Amino acid sequence: MKYVLTATACAAAVLAVFSPVAGAETGASVSGAVPCADPAADIELALISKSGPGTGRVRITGVMKNLGTVAWTATGPSHHLQAVLARQDAGTQPDGEPVQPAIAIRELAPGRQYRIDYQTDWDAGRKAPPPRFILRFFDAGRIGTRPDNYHPDCRADNNRKEITAADIDKLFQPAAPPPPLKVESYRLLGGIGVNTVETQLVYRRGMTHTGKLAATVAAPYAGASDDAPLSGNSGTVKIRVHIPCDARETPGTIPPPVTITYRLWGTLGLPGGSGWVPGFSLDQSIPYRELCGPGPADKP
Repeated sequence: MKYVLTATACAAAVLAVFSPVAGAETGASVSGAVPCADPAADIELALISKSGPGTGRVRITGVMKNLGTVAWTATGPSHHLQAVLARQDAGTQPDGEPVQPAIAIRELAPGRQYRIDYQTDWDAGRKAPPPRFILRFFDAGRIGTRPDNYHPDCRADNNRKEITAADIDKLFQPAAPPPPLKVESYRLLGGIGVNTVETQLVYRRGMTHTGKLAATVAAPYAGASDDAPLSGNSGTVKIRVHIPCDARETPGTIPPPVTITYRLWGTLGLPGGSGWVPGFSLDQSIPYRELCGPGPADKP
């Protein structure tokens, strides 16, 4: 269901779109062992058009998404989550002035989201005190009798999101160059007493001669891998790291995550031959229990 509200002013025009959208992915914010509804606030920014080096039109989108594992559902006819996207200028109230009327959410399933779009003209070189934008939501209406399967919002620290004018100004800056190395995906291949992490990375190098990608595992863990050869100055590469599941766990504690460091290497011509020269490195962190499962004290 979608609702559209438009308004026009001298310096800015507003387009507010309220729409429940199925998220591309659901990220659980708490352990899956405890059913939890977790509506969370976020703000996305986009540059629609530029009329000058620091001027143009921008879109500010408030996003309310359930990061939990179960739905948040109202408990009575008037109970709802009230969501507000507001602009706070100097001298206004701390929560700012809404850029459109508040919206009411009566149900938010895991991975579902509501989006509120606000478009306005922007001048990164303005002299007036800069505004900030705030997305917040909270319980409103009369809370009814909670059924046995009711799941309240289990986190309150992500129910408000603020951005500053400096965040919007960055839309007019030149795009940052892509990193030399980036994790694209990974999967766990399993094993007996060991788990193998197969990671696909995207690489960009300032050279076209021979190169390789190597991986190491940080203490207190150990690991082994074979170097992956690189060809050309950009592309994708897969590398496998074998990590023993032999850590000694203290009952009642969570072991530290496993950190894998990937490093680009290139060759350098030297008198009488050539040698390997280390380059950019990237760390990947994976929870130990994702690799090796629960410890003996935690197993049923």
